[in-house]
Order: sequence, then structure tokens, then C-alpha cells
Amino acid sequence: MLLFMLRRVAYAVLVVLAVIFFLSLLVKLVPGDAVDVMMAQNPGVSQEEMDQLRRELGIDRPPLTQFIDYTTGILHGDLGFSVKFRVPVATLIQERMLATVELALASLLMAALIAVPLGMIAGLRQGSVWDYGSTIFAIIGVAVPAFLIGILLILFFSVQMNWLPPSGRKLSLFGSAGSAIANGDFKLFWDNARYYIMPVMSLPVTRAAVNSRLIRSAILETRRLDYVLFAKAKGLQPWRVNLRHILRNALIPAVTIFGLQIGQVISGTFIIENVFAWPGLGRLAVEAINARDFPLIQGTVLVSAVLFVLMSLVVDFMYSVLDPRVQYGGN
Repeated sequence: MLLFMLRRVAYAVLVVLAVIFFLSLLVKLVPGDAVDVMMAQNPGVSQEEMDQLRRELGIDRPPLTQFIDYTTGILHGDLGFSVKFRVPVATLIQERMLATVELALASLLMAALIAVPLGMIAGLRQGSVWDYGSTIFAIIGVAVPAFLIGILLILFFSVQMNWLPPSGRKLSLFGSAGSAIANGDFKLFWDNARYYIMPVMSLPVTRAAVNSRLIRSAILETRRLDYVLFAKAKGLQPWRVNLRHILRNALIPAVTIFGLQIGQVISGTFIIENVFAWPGLGRLAVEAINARDFPLIQGTVLVSAVLFVLMSLVVDFMYSVLDPRVQYGGN
């Protein structure tokens, strides 16, 4: 398993280096002059200031030099300087990253909590009401986009019922949970958690719908295999057969697809954050794009790519735990 994980880490480093190389050339890939595009809405900027900005962005340097300088800056925690906010990009990302990470992790956890029981029940009770209900849920989940679910949730829970706040975020969910446990102040936790309910419920529906059908199909195939029949013939309790012999092997294809869906979750947070005015990386990236703030765009894309790579490594580790055969294979 150690060799498998080292190989995956090496692949992850290569991916991150490729992303850094692309981002270092981003200002050169823009049609025309990137500085002219950035300063189009600021006609009062002098030519000397524009030339200075070109030097800061490295437009006048060779591509390899840009890559080396940008990589060196990243290693020192320097992601550039935001043209719009007039503060270091690293500072802005540090302020916003926790909100995006919390939203993504909570959405992934919610998707797993919905997909695994739903897929398992549908697979073990084929042809039942639960099976048909999961099929309807899967069709709706795949057909309806996350931003529309978010808007519908706002209209019902905020506008009609006035139960939940329509937008924004207060304190960190993890931090407020720790404070609630330490001080016994669960009202503080609820005051912060209620801002998370609708954004978290908007993202996982599509992922849960797809994964529940994958788990159902895998369970239907696994329950007919010889080792499952042998386990039943040995007289093992049904719950032990279902959990240890059927579900564990049925989760393998779902975990594989789950790894591919991480990118969709991260990109989905960008949309949901703007629907709910969530102060995360997605909203920051949209603000940077609207302002043509290329250093900030580079920083948000880089951090999003690194988050995707790190979460993919976690999925690879889960895959190796579910299927020990990967430690012997070459992939």
C-alpha cells in the first residue's frame, strides 16, 4: 500500500506543477494585452502605471522565467497582489478558503449519507417501493441543477416559511461546534449552523442520485457472487453478510466515481456560493473575473486545484482500504 500511495502522491505533484505552469502563463494566454483588458474600466490610469503593472505581472519575461518566478513565490507563500482589493492574494484566499472547505466537506458527507443507505436498501429490496422511490429520486436529482435547488430552497424556507436565513455566513461551523461542546452553548452552534443548511442541501443531490444507483447496481451484482452465497450458507447473520461482504465490495465503484465527482463539488460550490452570497473562494473568483483581476484569478484557480488533488488522494486511500488488492497492482 505504501508504494501505491507514494505513486499517487508523485502523480499529484506532477498535476500541481502542470497547473502552476499554466497559471504562470495565464496573462500571456489572454487575447491582446492583459493589462489593457484589466484597465479597460479605469481610463484614468497612466501609461507609466500600466507599464509597471506589466512588469509586475511578468508579461515582458520569457515563459520559463515566469514559471520559475511564480513557483518560487508560491513556495514562499506569495501568490501575487490583487489589483482590485490592493492586498496580497494569499491574504484574501486565507480569509475565504475555510468557508469553501467547510461547504464542500459538508456536502460530500451529506451526499454519502444519502447515497449509501438509499442505494443499499434499493439493491437489497429490488422491486420494492424503496427501489422505485430511489429511481424517482435519481431521475430528479440528475435532471435538476444545484443552483435551481438552491433557489427553490430559498423561496420555500426563507421567503415563504421564514425558517432559515436566505444568504450569508457567520462563524465557522467547526469552530462554533467546538465552542458549543466546550461551553455548552448550543444556541451559538444553531445560530451558525442554520446558515449552512440550504447551501449544503443544494450541492449533494446530484452526487447522491448518481452514487445511489451505482451502489444499487453493484449490490445486485455482488449479492449473486459465490462468496456471498457461501457466507449465507455458513449461517452468518444477514446484517453481517450485507455490511461486510456485500456493501464493502459494492462501494468500490461508487468510491471511484466519488473521486471524479470531487471536481464537480468544488466547481459546484462556486455557483452555490454566489446563489447564497457565501463568502468563499467561489464568490471571490467571480469577483476577480468581473474585475479582470488576473493575479487573484490565478490564486483562486491554484488553490481550487490543490484542494481537488488533496481530496483525490484521500479517495485513493479509501479505495486501497476497501480493496486491498491495489497494493499488489500497478495502478
